Amino acid sequence: MTAPSDPPADRDADRDAAEAPPLGATAEAALAALFDAGPEAADHLLKAAQELLLAAKAVVDAGERAVEAHRSAADAAEETPGEDARPGRGRVRRIDLA
Repeated sequence: MTAPSDPPADRDADRDAAEAPPLGATAEAALAALFDAGPEAADHLLKAAQELLLAAKAVVDAGERAVEAHRSAADAAEETPGEDARPGRGRVRRIDLA
């Protein structure tokens, strides 16, 4: 906490330090370079990040479709059980190794 005798600039610096977490030297250098590059660079980075997130979403969606197709195929196979499958017992089948 600041004392009443502290100059106003010190109080502002203390308040700013309390509001923002401390950054490492690398993060500070990256932010300084981004500010020096201007708004075009920041806009480009934001668009690139959006593209990355959209690509990741496409991968996750494709994975979900593949899992759902596998589940549908497994459920269809369970409807016509074979000799070694017991109805209502799930997808795991007992294997006789003896």
